[in-house]
Amino acid sequence: MVDDSTRGEEPECGGEEDVRKQRAEPVHAQADTSRLLETDRHLRESAQRRDELLSLAAEDLRAPSASLLRQVKRLRRRTSAASSKTERRALDALERQVQRVAAVAQGLRAISGIEGGQVQLRLCPTELGAFLSRLVETRLPAAQAHSVELAREMPPYPLVVSVDADRLGEAVGMLIDSALTATPRGGWVRLTLEALPDAARITVADGRPALPRASRRPDWLVGLGIRLAVCRGLAELHGGSLEVAVRGEGQAALLTVRSAAVGAWPEPQRAGTGQGRARLLLADDDQDGREALAMILGDDYEVHLAGDGREAVETALVTRPDIVLMDLYMPRMDGLAALEAMRADPITEDLPVILISARGDDLTRSRSLDLGAVDFLQKPFSVRELKARIDRTLRLTRRETQLQVLARTDPLTGLANLRAFRARLEEEVKRARRYRTPLACVMVDMDHLKPINDELGHGAGDIAIGAVAEVIRLELRETDFGARYGGDEFVMLLPHTSAAEARVFAERACARLRETSIDVGNRRLPLSASFGIAALSEEPIDDRGETLVQHADAALYAAKHAGRGQVAAHSSAASGLPAQ
Repeated sequence: MVDDSTRGEEPECGGEEDVRKQRAEPVHAQADTSRLLETDRHLRESAQRRDELLSLAAEDLRAPSASLLRQVKRLRRRTSAASSKTERRALDALERQVQRVAAVAQGLRAISGIEGGQVQLRLCPTELGAFLSRLVETRLPAAQAHSVELAREMPPYPLVVSVDADRLGEAVGMLIDSALTATPRGGWVRLTLEALPDAARITVADGRPALPRASRRPDWLVGLGIRLAVCRGLAELHGGSLEVAVRGEGQAALLTVRSAAVGAWPEPQRAGTGQGRARLLLADDDQDGREALAMILGDDYEVHLAGDGREAVETALVTRPDIVLMDLYMPRMDGLAALEAMRADPITEDLPVILISARGDDLTRSRSLDLGAVDFLQKPFSVRELKARIDRTLRLTRRETQLQVLARTDPLTGLANLRAFRARLEEEVKRARRYRTPLACVMVDMDHLKPINDELGHGAGDIAIGAVAEVIRLELRETDFGARYGGDEFVMLLPHTSAAEARVFAERACARLRETSIDVGNRRLPLSASFGIAALSEEPIDDRGETLVQHADAALYAAKHAGRGQVAAHSSAASGLPAQ
């Protein structure tokens, strides 16, 4: 019931003021919005004027510098051999200065294009190690001409990154060329590639011989001038950065590529890799000899010790060394028994082992090699020979690891290939059955790839496939496994994931693809894909992993027929999904 006595009463004190404030708030908000829009317009106009100014400055410098360069070359042709050395030097200096002006004009033009958004990257999966090695090789003649050592350090695994190879090569090439020009004779320039958690870093550094400070040339990064800004802009287009650091008597430029999709990334290193040194396990029952060797090898390797074969096996399981150096005759468990135990454990089965013994007869050697020793060293031996054997074994092991990674990696997308997927599939199915955990499989097939190949060529199709792989990779967790199944099909294994959770994953990836497009030539192409979901049934009717994949493929077929760009689940998994 309403109390009539309250009707007609005046509002409480302050009521009218509150009403006025409420009415004024939309007006103030509208005024603030107008001011923000006006500020944004001024900023855009200012940026546009700046870009136009850069373009005009670049053009004003380009034309006269090109004319001057032609005149200098004409004068050089007219200069006779009888001309004085001073005249020839003057022409050389003039030509260098004109080339610098031309480089400034080119740099201003490049910066204008980058800042104005006119430079569009054409990303393509690229194995950075091989790409940068080729880049260094093209600069070797210039390095020899300057009497400068040009070296490169690449990781033992492939780093497949989606980059614009032309633009990235342009930036790194500028850094190398400037370093080579400024580094004095007898110095060195080194290019290093390393993997970061979510990026790849390229470092160009120089080292200088011990020269009086007055005889040293200017810092090469300062000599880059405006080209340094161009390199930084190209790095930022790749979602990265360019940093400058001082290292000893030299300098280093650290170029990071961050936004690119990274694949075939190094597997987590063994616990034995510390501070860039290989981890070595030394097993010998002779304490004095063991400690003496540890002191000798400690400068080059991270050494761990074991007093017998059993301790060596236990230590290897914990420390995960890169190499084992083990005496043949020891108490409790000798070297052969310890080697056999290591080969029987999946964790240490591939661990390289060098056996040492004073007995070097053919039977002992053959028995050691039959059990899986990579080398056999007979006492007494020199320290130089020992280090040479260790280093050779480590190089061979790294090379074998690299080949294994390449054999498991799809070169276009950087994801795992079909061979690696099949090996992982059976492992995940067995693990899911053993621990009674859910396992989901998602099949993905690109939509409308054939028209892209027919109209724009297979190169454009490869770019589209790489872009889809990038989206998939961004959605995967660390425990998930993604692979290229073949052509434009992909497959993912999602451990500890139910059918409902797999649908969430697929819907998210499908939506992200709809928001993604690629630029090919002058065309912008949208991306789309269909998804099929299957989950391992609770009843182990069929434990074959292939059945799980077939169910996901059947669901994918249904998604295609439902109109493409859809997510569908197999009937065996649909019961666990929420109502749509």
